[in-house]
Amino acid sequence: MEQITGFNESTEEYNDTELSRLQRGHSTSLYFQIISAIEIPLMILTLVALCALIKSQRSAPVFVIHLILSDLIQVICMLMMTSNWLHEVFIVRLYLFSAYFYSLIAGVYFMACVAFERYLLVSHPIWFKSHHSLKVSCVISVIVWFVPLIFADLYSDRLFKSLSVSIGCLIPYPIIILCFVGTCRGLSHAISLTSLKRQLILGRLFLVLLTYTFLIFPFVITRFTEAIFPQLKYSLPEVLNRLEYLMFLNPIADCFLYLFMRPDAGDLMKSVCCCCRTDTHQNSTHSRDEHSRDSRATFACCVSVQNPASHSQTACSSV
Repeated sequence: MEQITGFNESTEEYNDTELSRLQRGHSTSLYFQIISAIEIPLMILTLVALCALIKSQRSAPVFVIHLILSDLIQVICMLMMTSNWLHEVFIVRLYLFSAYFYSLIAGVYFMACVAFERYLLVSHPIWFKSHHSLKVSCVISVIVWFVPLIFADLYSDRLFKSLSVSIGCLIPYPIIILCFVGTCRGLSHAISLTSLKRQLILGRLFLVLLTYTFLIFPFVITRFTEAIFPQLKYSLPEVLNRLEYLMFLNPIADCFLYLFMRPDAGDLMKSVCCCCRTDTHQNSTHSRDEHSRDSRATFACCVSVQNPASHSQTACSSV
């Protein structure tokens, strides 16, 4: 009985600490509800579209599908954590927090898998085409789902602590940066790829790097700072919470990866480029016409100033 009481007390303390990050008044709950209402339908549509690409393409976007699945779990857990009906159910809240951090760590490693897959496609295309298959991608995805257990404390009621979450999310960041740099170098030597394919590959990697740097990295720094300097949690609570709120926009950014997976992504890029070129050409033509009219008027004025006699004779003859 004492053991159960101790478990409930530690669970209540853990949930009160974590819930204080998420429930900061009515405006914060409203923010989560609006974000969830936008992200959940968008992710479901993206998952359906990505699953349809498996039949139409030889290179299936397996890692992106699992990335969107992990984001969907995060959003559902976040929506349930901010609801009022779970305020007294401590065990359910504990499981929700554990599932949220579990899917967060798994999603970050799926981002690293997307970056590493693009790097192999550019730097080692022959090896990638001979070894890459749908089964290999599925096996790697299953392994990645077990990676968060490395950073979990299985012998404690608090499954994920701030330090373990920050370390688990920070490890893939150097991998993403190195894959981006290596892909840029490989594309400079890739002669067989067209400029449009290079833009699509770089665009996908740049989106992954940008998403992690501006949406996930502030959360990692916040958790790591709180684990090393716990007093900052009480001195700068609003600043730290605002940095963590950026991470909840991550699922929307991940859904944009589907645009680079589409079979007609090249046509979309061409249409955008053609529209930009048409607008630029029209603006340049318009400015060129105005400049030519101004130059002709200036030339006429100069001629009239240099030959006043001819101008007077012309005026007399016209009279």
